[in-house]
Amino acid sequence: MAEISTLQTIKRWFKSDEQNSIVDANDFARLYDQNYLIVFRYVYGLLNGAQQDVEDITAETFMRAWATRYRFTGNDQAVIGWLLRIARNLVIDASRRKKMHAVDDNIEIESLLDTNATPEVDLMSREQTAILWNMLVSLTDETREMLVLRYMIGWQVKQIAAYLEMSENNVSVSIRRTLNRLQHNWKQS
Repeated sequence: MAEISTLQTIKRWFKSDEQNSIVDANDFARLYDQNYLIVFRYVYGLLNGAQQDVEDITAETFMRAWATRYRFTGNDQAVIGWLLRIARNLVIDASRRKKMHAVDDNIEIESLLDTNATPEVDLMSREQTAILWNMLVSLTDETREMLVLRYMIGWQVKQIAAYLEMSENNVSVSIRRTLNRLQHNWKQS
């Protein structure tokens, strides 16, 4: 619900600021529609904050992109990297200001759970989700970002390496070691 009102507000704002723009407001609105969910997932994975904070940072990402659109050069592939860099900087700023690395207990788990599950299965799923979020919070920012890009955004190792300016081997090894460590810790929980 909040996503729709945020989208409408931002689209209206884009249309009111069309003068002398290199990027047409309609093109930017299309860019927003195509990339909102990717940026939202990325911010959510990095921030581990309340959903409202994630929505605010996602909206701020697009507002800053709109304000600096004339400086952007590149193709459609480069757009998502540009947006994620803006989002990353906003997450870093927010983390410094608020120290927002606590797990949000109000995660909307309902969208992840089976609505037809028995109460016992539902309770076990909720407990396992809480354990997983606590494990993810314990990761370094860089490692968590790699996992977010790989498993929430769906990027290949090559794309992650280019984005983070690392070698593909370092990214691949880091992801594999992190998954092994998470799997080991999961068995101990």
